[in-house]
Amino acid sequence: MFSHILVPLDGSDNSKSALKVAIRISRYFGSSITLLAVIDQTRMTLAAGNIPMDIQSELRRHATAVTDEGKKIAEEAGINVKTIVKNGSPKTVIVETANQEDFDLVVIGKSGVDAINRLLIGSTTAYVVRRANVQVLVVNAEDEQTK
Repeated sequence: MFSHILVPLDGSDNSKSALKVAIRISRYFGSSITLLAVIDQTRMTLAAGNIPMDIQSELRRHATAVTDEGKKIAEEAGINVKTIVKNGSPKTVIVETANQEDFDLVVIGKSGVDAINRLLIGSTTAYVVRRANVQVLVVNAEDEQTK
């Protein structure tokens, strides 16, 4: 039923919980997982005009660290996993990735690390739920069910 799962990660507790749920689903269905981190170019451009290269490098390092941590967790669970880091608006990049590649399911955290952006332009998760052409599972922060 689910052969390829997309899990957007941003380092938040909710995204880490989403990864744990995706691993459980993957074990059940024998799915592969792709972890996606998005370097939010739009917010930085709005806040600072052009993004200085040192900030871009730091954002890329953070995104890579988030996906590397997730990859380690998934591999330790015996899951076939790959990682992607892309630039752009998280909302748009997640939906485009889900719709243009061979994903069956997106497992995404209920909310991420960016509460200010969510207030200004809306929830990334809500956008993904409305726009993705594949099924989307929304996961809340870790509780007893996701442990």
